[in-house]
Amino acid sequence: MANDIVDTKAEKPYDRWNAEITAAEKELKKFHERGRLVVKKLLDERAAENSAAKWFNVYKANVDILEAALYAQPPKPAVTRSFKDYEDEPARVAALILQRAITPDADDPMDSFDSTMRHCVQDRLVAGLSMAWLRLETDTEEIEGVELDDILPSPQPGMETEELGPEDAPQRIIDQRVVVDYIYWEDFLWSPCRVYEERRWVGRRVYMTRDELVERFGAKGRLASLDYNPKRYETNSVTPKWDEQKKGVVYEIWDRSERKVIWLNKGMTDLLDERDDPLGLEGFEPCPRPMLANISTSNTTPRPDYYMIQDQYQELDTINNRISMLVQACKVVGVYDRSAIGVQRMLQEGSDNTLIPVDNWAVFAEKNGLRGQIDWMPLEAVVQTLEQLNRAREIIKAQIYELTGISDIVRGASKASETLGAQEIKAQFAGVRIKKLQDEVARFVSDVSRLKAEIMVKHFSPEMLVEKSNIALTGNDEWVPQALSLLASDVGFNWRIKVTAESLAQADYAFEKADRNEFLLAVSNFMEKALPMVAQFPDSMVLMTSMLKWGIAGYRNSAEIEGMIDKELDAMVKAAKQPKEPPPPSPEEVKAKAEAEKMQQQAQIDQQKAQQDFQIKQAEAQMAQQRAMAAQQADEQRLMLELQAEKQRLALEQQQQQMDLRFEQLMQMLKLQGARDMQELKLDAAQEQARIKANAAQETTNGSE
Repeated sequence: MANDIVDTKAEKPYDRWNAEITAAEKELKKFHERGRLVVKKLLDERAAENSAAKWFNVYKANVDILEAALYAQPPKPAVTRSFKDYEDEPARVAALILQRAITPDADDPMDSFDSTMRHCVQDRLVAGLSMAWLRLETDTEEIEGVELDDILPSPQPGMETEELGPEDAPQRIIDQRVVVDYIYWEDFLWSPCRVYEERRWVGRRVYMTRDELVERFGAKGRLASLDYNPKRYETNSVTPKWDEQKKGVVYEIWDRSERKVIWLNKGMTDLLDERDDPLGLEGFEPCPRPMLANISTSNTTPRPDYYMIQDQYQELDTINNRISMLVQACKVVGVYDRSAIGVQRMLQEGSDNTLIPVDNWAVFAEKNGLRGQIDWMPLEAVVQTLEQLNRAREIIKAQIYELTGISDIVRGASKASETLGAQEIKAQFAGVRIKKLQDEVARFVSDVSRLKAEIMVKHFSPEMLVEKSNIALTGNDEWVPQALSLLASDVGFNWRIKVTAESLAQADYAFEKADRNEFLLAVSNFMEKALPMVAQFPDSMVLMTSMLKWGIAGYRNSAEIEGMIDKELDAMVKAAKQPKEPPPPSPEEVKAKAEAEKMQQQAQIDQQKAQQDFQIKQAEAQMAQQRAMAAQQADEQRLMLELQAEKQRLALEQQQQQMDLRFEQLMQMLKLQGARDMQELKLDAAQEQARIKANAAQETTNGSE
């Protein structure tokens, strides 16, 4: 038993995914064959042996009617708060930003949302499978004046540096958008499973030229095989058969278990590319749950709607072909006697009020006249058969309409004898029959819108969201920063905002007008009853405005005007909370108040004058005291100065005496020192003279010798 377990992780990634894709294609092979045959039936493409047949292609008419009933106009996504708290302004503005950002723009040539949804609805009605794929596109431009070295860190010693090219130059984002690609029903693959929730991976085929392969995958793109063959389905092919541009089939696989994306080309032996989750979506996959026709809980392989009532369609074609043949046979044809030349002239030359002569009247009359000369082909059986076939055709058409849920009201047909009540019952019955399909289309559009919103929230800059939503012109500027912060948090997006799809059927302007009139009528009735209560009980203003906000938040079309209403109501509450001005006084009160103010002013003047007099007297006393103190201080300073001067004079006299005594001592010392010096000089002179004489005598002695 253990040998039956295959460890897919131990296999080579290319071999594993090649086997996965091959198994999925085998599982869907019969569905693809049926889908091609149904498309050919829709387009009335038939084999050569059936070229002369007269078919009744009511299937094409039914598909057109259902397309109009399911998707007649671009959707109007509604982003609402999970909890409609009237005081939660940031959540309301966040929902409004997303709603305006994801709303399809029919005037934008790069917005493919509407065309993709129309293709998907047709695929669901015809082939039985529809899919859309979302991807993020970002336009950038180089930043002028900024070099790559200015923003890169300095290389560390011993660190290897990678060579950078022109594509690595500093760039800034100039535009971002979420593109909704249409996926042809044969190009979508998923792992075979009983219910779609059990899928392990989803994928799609992408057809790329050599240049596109090299641009996307680099050197590996040059090794990919250009294996796309438009005629691979031979006679059953409904895709273009003649395409001169060679392309390669690239399988893009999103592995749910590993949250990785794999790109593979069957002409190679290795994967083209493998990356971790690039978008970081909550559900990982960039595609919604597909619309699958006629599936059960045992297998997710769909079955086209045509095959569920193919017997009725084929019987209708058979009956219509017989009716056409009988109509061709239903003509005036007969035989006549060759010898009756007059009869021949009657059929060929006869005109109004003209008699044709008979050569032998007796013989002509003997043969029972004209009745005896002509025998017409009996048409009674043909006419009766035509009547029966026409009735049978109407019965089969009724069966088809009953099985498809398309009533006369949906097709725009009615009878003059039908009452209004009968027509309303038929319209209600038709709505019940196709409501399930309408809900499925609305769910599909809602899933695509939610994925688009999630990609925008997680990958768009706040400035880009503001630009895409044009929220600055809605009067909600004070809540925009908080709303952007709310969108940036996963908790805010997952739990406080949800995306739904509104009406996809034909626009009913009368209903929209009635909806707005109902809203205005409800608000005006509430205001009419609330204003008298507020006038009688001013404190109830807060309660009344809160009730009005709560009621407005529940209306479907109130999101655009809700912010302005809330702002005005808040201003009214703020004005009501401010203190009210007292009523104007009477003339007597004004006069009494003026006299009281006059007396009060006079008393204030007298009090101020008394205070000024007291202050003047106090200032004069202070000045006199200050003058006396200044004179006393001046006398004291004079005495002190005289005493200091006397002390200085005595000190100078004492210093002079000391200096004189010191001078006399110095003079005596100098006299004594001079006498000593003079005696020493005389002694030195006598010695020097004796030495000179001795030297002279010695020299004289030396000369005589």
